[in-house]
Parts: sequence; structure tokens; C-alpha cells
Amino acid sequence: MIHHHFSPFIYVFLFICWGHHHRVVAQQLQNPSFEGRPGVATLPAYWLPCQVGSTPDVQPGVWLVDLSPSDGNSYLSMVTRYGSWEACQQKLTAPLLMGKCYQYTIDLANDPNFAGSYGGVTQLRIWGGTTSCQQGELLWKSGPVKKTTWQRYLLELTPKNANYTHLILEVYYIKKSHYQGNILIDNFRYKQELPCEF
Repeated sequence: MIHHHFSPFIYVFLFICWGHHHRVVAQQLQNPSFEGRPGVATLPAYWLPCQVGSTPDVQPGVWLVDLSPSDGNSYLSMVTRYGSWEACQQKLTAPLLMGKCYQYTIDLANDPNFAGSYGGVTQLRIWGGTTSCQQGELLWKSGPVKKTTWQRYLLELTPKNANYTHLILEVYYIKKSHYQGNILIDNFRYKQELPCEF
């Protein structure tokens, strides 16, 4: 019989590596920087539209938008209209678990010249869902996004009602009346899981 003697340090190292890999992969978004070919009514890989006949756009260079990306080569834009607004989603590699707190960052901006008449200030809402494009629980909203340069937001997503397999990004009005507006989105990244503070 051959006996293999491994140092305890090897086991510790393998455990740490596995734990770190498991943590990162679990809540990591695919294509968090919205990399794709700029174009009208198109979405980057791993992101799918949620409104029939209304698909977000990959920027820059579409609808008079020329802001440089905050990360990578492209980013996402979504608009509100009189009576309709855009949303998109991604199915997560592992669900956001009820009672857990997940920290992300996201870069947001507004373009006052968007398509000439879509310059209104809007907000981003992030929903958790258990099926495709199902808005099960509002997990976060940005409030008015007024800056015309990128602003980084630190946010926590804390599911209280269910385990969510989908994240939905939705542009929405900040007034009761409907109007034409836009939001620019880039660099949506998972940071860490935190102890919850209720």
C-alpha cells in the first residue's frame, strides 16, 4: 500500500480556493458590462428583453448618444415613453436567496439629448423574479438619475419574499405623469455577500 502524505497547508489552500470560487461564481452576472455591437433594438449577450416590441439599445452611437463607456466598449440604454417603458433581464447562475444580502455596484447616467426628445430624467428599478421577466419583488431603485456623466451606485439586494432566479432591470418614471426619458447603464457587478441589517 502506498501512503500519500499531504501538508495540511495544501488542504487549507484548496478549501480557500474552492470557497472563493464558489462565492464569486454564485452571484456573478454574465456580461455585467453589457458588451456588444452598438445598435437599435438590440441587447448584448446574456440579456433578454422584457417588453414585447420594445427592446433596449446597445450604446454608444445610437440616438445621438456619444458618452464613452465607463467600462469596456459598450453599455445599455433604455427609454420611457408616453405609456410604455423598457426592461431587460438575466437568469442568474445561482439564485439570490431569501434573507441574504448581496452587494453590487452599477454605473448610471442620463443623456439630455437622447434622440432629440427623450432627454427626461428617469430612474432604474431592479426586480427579483422566479420566472422569466416576472417582477416578484422590487429589490432596489436608484431615484432620479440626473448626471450626464457616469455615477457609481453601491446597492444591496435583499430578497425578503422568495429565492429569485432572475434579475430584471427596468427604467421608470420619477413623476406620476408619463413622459419621454432615458437611462444609461454600465458595469453592473457583484461585490460580496454581507451580514443583513434589518
